[in-house]
Amino acid sequence: MRPLLFGALLAGVLGLSSLHAAQAEDLRDEPLAEVQQLADAGRADAQRELGIRYGQGTGLTQDMRSARSWASKAASQGDPWAMRIMGLIYLNGLGVEADRWRAVDYFKRSADAGDLYAQFNLAVIYYEGTLTKQSYEKALTWYKRAADQGNTRAQHNLGLMLANGIGTELDRVEAYKWFELSGSGDAVAAITEMQEIAPRMTKTEIAQAQERAELWRANMEWVP
Repeated sequence: MRPLLFGALLAGVLGLSSLHAAQAEDLRDEPLAEVQQLADAGRADAQRELGIRYGQGTGLTQDMRSARSWASKAASQGDPWAMRIMGLIYLNGLGVEADRWRAVDYFKRSADAGDLYAQFNLAVIYYEGTLTKQSYEKALTWYKRAADQGNTRAQHNLGLMLANGIGTELDRVEAYKWFELSGSGDAVAAITEMQEIAPRMTKTEIAQAQERAELWRANMEWVP
């Protein structure tokens, strides 16, 4: 089995991307003074944004302790993104002593609140089994939840588990479906995996997988 993708867990701890920003109130372009005022007033999205700016050193001196402090305030209000940031902070010991138990706990809380990146991270953690007890079944569950929300890395890794019968019964039709869907994130990896399992599938099975992928896309378009 090819190795799973671990990048989203360890890289870009406090980094932003358009996908991240689309999940929450976008304060990236707001002046620092306004973000600070909103954060002081108790707005979780502003507290999280201020934590990110301290972590990145955007518009002010980088300060990981302040980043943790503001992210913690937002996390205490149930902000999923902030809870994921706290998980990464404790995982990597940024401005605080590394604590894998707290890291996993924050990832769990963020994942339960619906953050698809935390769901992916948690799946990796359960699959790898280095931060907590290994559980392929739990890894599969969290990959599925993240994949259902459109996380292409989770879709790819879910396909790998299904194609190899890890934590579940082997299901090449579902595996092919998820590989095809993951192609919007990494077309080369998706094509490679589809070419790998296609010789062991019938034309009918491949057609079924493609039909399922199209149905998934259609359902996603109707999500409000």
